[in-house]
Amino acid sequence: MQIKPAILPHNFNEITEKLARIEGLVNHVQIDLCDGIFGREKTWLPDGTEKLPESFSYEFDIMMNDWRESMLHALSLGVVSIVAHVDLFEDGDMETLISIVSPHKANLGIAVSNDKTLEFHADMIRRAKSLYANVFIQVMGINQVGEQGQLFDEESIGRVTTLKQQFGDMNLQVDGGMNLETAKKIKDAGADTIVVGSYIFGRDDAGASLEELNTATA
Repeated sequence: MQIKPAILPHNFNEITEKLARIEGLVNHVQIDLCDGIFGREKTWLPDGTEKLPESFSYEFDIMMNDWRESMLHALSLGVVSIVAHVDLFEDGDMETLISIVSPHKANLGIAVSNDKTLEFHADMIRRAKSLYANVFIQVMGINQVGEQGQLFDEESIGRVTTLKQQFGDMNLQVDGGMNLETAKKIKDAGADTIVVGSYIFGRDDAGASLEELNTATA
């Protein structure tokens, strides 16, 4: 199982500081972008001119009502994947999303929350997949997006199981509420990747946390 550290940055220096703590231990990280409305905490937002350390590949999770501009800026930084939260999507938004992502050939994650029915999200995943080949699934393991350190949402296990049955060929990751116990549950449900924030960066030794997670999900 892949373990993907998540950074919820309040400024750009926080990104570089946390990356330094895991350098050489992982290759891929997720950076969360929130507007303080859709995503609970207000984070640093890129303007497209920043220079990210080259020793990592990057995924940006866009938790914003007005997601278009920040998504364009994130993509201009050379990210390999983008996660979109589609709960408030209206007619034409999926097509707009694909038109933004596809020129960059980035992988596109469709986030699955508990705020909408699983059928709604399954339909969104099918729509994205019909328009773009490089699509994966991100099930949210917490109730409120855009805030680290929340309790795990046990209902996410059922969402993982059902989505794996429907979309078994697609990569599925779970973001939020991850610790040694919940990571094992998610793996057993069929997830391929976990996205982990506070369990890694909320402790003094990020490397030890990663090692523990790797052992628990081996």
